[in-house]
Amino acid sequence: MAALLLALALAACTHHADFPRLFPVPDTTLVAETGKPLNLRDLKGSVVVYDFIFTNCAGTCPLMTQQMRKLTKKIDKDAAVRFVSISVDPTPDTPQLLRDYATRFRNDPRWTFLTGQRDQIVHLSVDGFKLAAGGTPQTIAEPLLHSSKFAVADKDGYIREYYGSTDGDAPEHVAATVKDLLGE
Repeated sequence: MAALLLALALAACTHHADFPRLFPVPDTTLVAETGKPLNLRDLKGSVVVYDFIFTNCAGTCPLMTQQMRKLTKKIDKDAAVRFVSISVDPTPDTPQLLRDYATRFRNDPRWTFLTGQRDQIVHLSVDGFKLAAGGTPQTIAEPLLHSSKFAVADKDGYIREYYGSTDGDAPEHVAATVKDLLGE
């Protein structure tokens, strides 16, 4: 009887966030701002917040980067969380340029900036993350089509939520999502 009660108590303590498992994060290797390769599967074990930006963007990217900075401050520094910004304009966004960009904007060592081949990144965004990328430029301020959403993946590498990074409450909302997923 005691074993049954213990099993029931442990089952009651198990937490499952109310976010569906949408899509697995693709198994692909990109290049970090350090110049070293990073396979996205190597981020398993951490909750990961992704966004797609480019460094010379005059449209939503500066706001997205600002929101990511605010978000990093809302997550405990010891939490198993990573923040990943992937450039959708890899020709100018070399590892060196991303390193310079990171020096200006990164406020958390868990935040990584990645680049790769353009076709690879468009495929990753569109087919892997199910987010817009590539295509015809929309405006002068946004010469490259890309999503302005954060994608939040769980520790098992599954995308669990998308949230508009330019929404005013994005840092608070995504921080709550991250904390919920950390509890799984």
